Amino acid sequence: MQMSGDGAARALDFSVIITQVKTVQDARKLPVGTVVGDKHGGVTFSDAVAAELEKRSHSGWNDIAATNDRWTVIFLNR
Repeated sequence: MQMSGDGAARALDFSVIITQVKTVQDARKLPVGTVVGDKHGGVTFSDAVAAELEKRSHSGWNDIAATNDRWTVIFLNR
């Protein structure tokens, strides 16, 4: 995972982050531009779902520090 700077945290609207993806099929249905993540290092997603999300991302998982929070997010751009 790469660490993103404060600028990335300021630019991200944390209210739009998808925090639950239950199945691989659900991960495949998410539109390009979706941001998925959690405050637990990504461990709330099954390995299969995390792998599918990684296939849909150019940059993979990123840790982003926000005010009093640390999010692990993935940007779907494929």
